[in-house]
Amino acid sequence: MRKAIFAAVAVLISLGAFAQKLKVEDGEIKLDDKTVALIEGKKLLFKISNLDKSYTVDVELKYLADSGFGKRWMVVKSVLTGKTNEVDYKKFSPQNQEKSAVQAFLDQNFLTVAGLDSAAIETYINGESTGVSKKIMDEQGEIAKEKAYLDSFQVNIDDAGTIYSLIAKNADPKDKRIGYVKMVSPSTNGELAYEIKDLDNFLVAVWYAKNGSQPGYNQTFNEEVLTFDKKILPAKFDKSGNSIGYKMSKDKTPINIVKALVTNGYILQHQAAAKIEEMTAERVVAYENKVTDEKNASKNIYEQNGYVIDEKGEKREGPITAEFEGIKAESSSGIADMTAYGKTVILKYTNAKGRSKFEVFKSKNNIRFCIDNAGKEDCYLGLKTIGNTMAAAGSLNSLSLDFSSFYKVLYENEGYMVLVDPLEPSDFVIKIPSQEKGLYTNKSSADKLKKNATSYLECDSFVFENYDFKTLEGLTKVVEDYKSSCAK
Repeated sequence: MRKAIFAAVAVLISLGAFAQKLKVEDGEIKLDDKTVALIEGKKLLFKISNLDKSYTVDVELKYLADSGFGKRWMVVKSVLTGKTNEVDYKKFSPQNQEKSAVQAFLDQNFLTVAGLDSAAIETYINGESTGVSKKIMDEQGEIAKEKAYLDSFQVNIDDAGTIYSLIAKNADPKDKRIGYVKMVSPSTNGELAYEIKDLDNFLVAVWYAKNGSQPGYNQTFNEEVLTFDKKILPAKFDKSGNSIGYKMSKDKTPINIVKALVTNGYILQHQAAAKIEEMTAERVVAYENKVTDEKNASKNIYEQNGYVIDEKGEKREGPITAEFEGIKAESSSGIADMTAYGKTVILKYTNAKGRSKFEVFKSKNNIRFCIDNAGKEDCYLGLKTIGNTMAAAGSLNSLSLDFSSFYKVLYENEGYMVLVDPLEPSDFVIKIPSQEKGLYTNKSSADKLKKNATSYLECDSFVFENYDFKTLEGLTKVVEDYKSSCAK
């Protein structure tokens, strides 16, 4: 079955190609040796008619002066209305202009084996202007501007590989050097390469002829320039300059490379140093933005107004910083030790001499701090806990003997509290005044939690099974009922 399908497709393709065989001779247009239309005229003006000459369209071949054979188009004119429109060529042959015009008719479906399609031609002519000539002229204008720009540099290279240009701005006005070029053949990572350096001997770009490669790129480079700031520019290989022997001054390829660089703003001289400084500044800004974004996305607190209650019970006010987690970009908060995450709070204050100072407080000292969060006060308490073996293991792994952390206060009534880990919204802790430590309620099995809670609360009338130890509402009821029924 598959063979039959392939055979049928092959037949159709061969028939299609055969049907499009075009001949223009003796005033006749033939497709597949069948005369389908008539053509008369010569050079730039033609008339194409159907076989009975009941319909005729005028064709004028146009070209842009001084643009070479490639910048050509034609104008089709309706004999019926006098209106015109422009047609582009897919391919044009200066040696057979008649056939090129007729081929364009085929490409536009103006002509088929049935003859001229007058309806298609008139619709095209009366339709929106194609603007082919304007596009060609605009393109040629850009080419002319680029050529004038390059000509203003008047780039040339001597046999030693020194690149010169009239626009060089060196201390000595007679010094027209802008850089250096070196051929590398064979290249260690390609068949042929040219290295372009500026006057500071900085490698600005490398051009590869074929199969060039560079670390960090999943591609090869063929007749392309790779710049120091990772731009990729096309530049053609040209062997026409050295017909007998080799001289760098006659080599057209490095001229093409320098032109590609110059056209894209790489004017060598001492430009790279300034560009590197600019790139460094951009990287600094990008880094700072990354740090800011990561801080904003974290659970950390950075210089928010608030206060600290120290171990002596004294209240200290000022901007507060507390980091509960690390960020990928290096933090500038002053907390460099990873073991300090969640265990340290920094208070910024102004001393008697008007200078900004910082004071560090540790969670292991039962420090309490509060911040202003959009008009709402959020408070945190430094606590050691029981029932969280993972936290203890983490402290040991980080070589820290401090098993305390700061926890956010969610509920508080006369020292009876429900708190939460700032990073884990389901990791709750309860705290009662008679206990120095808090009790984790979400890090143990039900049996282990019951044992820990019974030991922690020390209340014979408290029935563990009557309470939900996994939600804020359930834990709030635990501490409220304990306060009313069990508190000593």
